[in-house]
Amino acid sequence: MSTVSTRQTIRSYADVAGIRDNVVHLRESAGSAFDASSVTFDGTGNVLVVEDGARLRNTRLRFMGNGSVVYLRRSARFTEVIATVFHESVLYLGPGCSFTSPARFLPTERKHVIVGADAMFSSRVTFRTADPHLVYSVHDHRRVNASRSVWIGDHVWLGEDSLFLKGARVGSGSILGARAVVTKQVPSNASAGGVPAKVIGTDVFWTRPSVHGWTQEQTDRGASFDGDDFVYARDDDVVDAEALEKELDQATSAAERRAWCERLDALTGKNRFYVGP
Repeated sequence: MSTVSTRQTIRSYADVAGIRDNVVHLRESAGSAFDASSVTFDGTGNVLVVEDGARLRNTRLRFMGNGSVVYLRRSARFTEVIATVFHESVLYLGPGCSFTSPARFLPTERKHVIVGADAMFSSRVTFRTADPHLVYSVHDHRRVNASRSVWIGDHVWLGEDSLFLKGARVGSGSILGARAVVTKQVPSNASAGGVPAKVIGTDVFWTRPSVHGWTQEQTDRGASFDGDDFVYARDDDVVDAEALEKELDQATSAAERRAWCERLDALTGKNRFYVGP
């Protein structure tokens, strides 16, 4: 018996008008781009929001279930994302992020990947919220590997080949070394590396200029940085990530999940994603 495919695909801005049973905000606007990119829907009731002016390149978004949200803020740089999103999961990418190559996201089992503003993605960065196969205790036969969301703060440097697994939470201003496998909490203004990742430095911050082509004069000027722009601390703006996620998990539709993302946009305090004492 033959079956009729319900797959819908966007390969250009013009294709958006033909999408049915899913909500798409993806439109050509000042500064925008949709180069070598596609969006595929294999489900219904999903929401895709790409902020006006976003520049997508080498991006492939695939909705494999129903009721999910992909919410991408714009950047002056190209956004490069390969994401497969399943039922009722959320991928939120904050403004101002940069990519050396496409980052891979796999939010599944109704868990989420939340990335704050100004993240710097090195090559081949990957996120997974599930293992994904089931693991049980031999003593009581209960599952021991529940899926969990991943939270990344603002202005985080994600090193080459770094991997963020279920339950990872990284505070603003931190640095993850190349090939780090992150499974737990990394505080703000820390550096972490290894398998599994461990904190190897504290009370540090980083800035974006690349030193590869620097002259001696530039190196001398870069020996110090005047300002606390990227130093984070606890204050009244710090969000309760667990409470926020509980609100998200109580959402019953993609429209409500989209509204949650919009509320996250409104939390603009510098220290909102601080992690630490």
